[in-house]
Amino acid sequence: MRINHNRFAVVGVIEAILLIALFAIILSTIQLVYIPEVMKNREAEHMDKVADQFSQLKLSIDLHTVTRTNFSISVPITLGSRELPYFITARALGDISIKDDEIEISIKTATSYTNLSLGIIEYDARNAYFVDQSYILECGAVILEQDEGLESMLVPPTLSVTTSGTTVSIDFLVINITGYANRTTESGLGVTFVRTNFSSISTQQFSNIESLTIYTSHTNSWFNFLNYTFDSSTANITLLSNGIRVEPKAGYTMNLDMDVAKIYAQVGLGWIGNL
Repeated sequence: MRINHNRFAVVGVIEAILLIALFAIILSTIQLVYIPEVMKNREAEHMDKVADQFSQLKLSIDLHTVTRTNFSISVPITLGSRELPYFITARALGDISIKDDEIEISIKTATSYTNLSLGIIEYDARNAYFVDQSYILECGAVILEQDEGLESMLVPPTLSVTTSGTTVSIDFLVINITGYANRTTESGLGVTFVRTNFSSISTQQFSNIESLTIYTSHTNSWFNFLNYTFDSSTANITLLSNGIRVEPKAGYTMNLDMDVAKIYAQVGLGWIGNL
């Protein structure tokens, strides 16, 4: 019996195999090259969004210190970002927490020491493609910290310095964030809320201070800010391993007016508890 070879069928099979291989190459290229860049851009946009939200959080706290009345303000915080549909991608997660006693201010005069511990609000991103970042609201300042150890102060605290003759006067609004009703942390990728409420404000005045020291984990940001704020001819700014110290130069007197605002804060929807 004679066997007929169908050349067209063989060619068709080869074409199909080649098309499948070409499709696999294109899909692999998209998955390995294009998709990571898309996800990196998405996570970068998410970080920009969190930066804007922390600026709003700073604004709401400033509003509390101006009005000094008992009312609540809620600010949304986007914790993370989801995967890209139909492709193999990873989601980015985030954590936000209210931490007590994370920063300390110490004032030394000729006759006394005064120490003040302050709470902060911190957001930590666990990105899959973009560099990990943290946003910290401490003592009225918003600080950006990256995984490589780089940091910068995005929004400065409310601190002003004036010099009259040989007298250096400092006005400092200090923000103390205090967690309330044990609602101090949340993790995930959805949208949560940080709800703040004014508690109290007190004024402390210090004359002829010998040093003002801020103990913080973000020494470089504060050092740069204080160097910019103070006149180098009137004050010495010293970078310590765990903080920054401000001291008057010889021949100058330094006075400090410090308002300490206590702000209650919760993480999550609604307000739990009575103030």
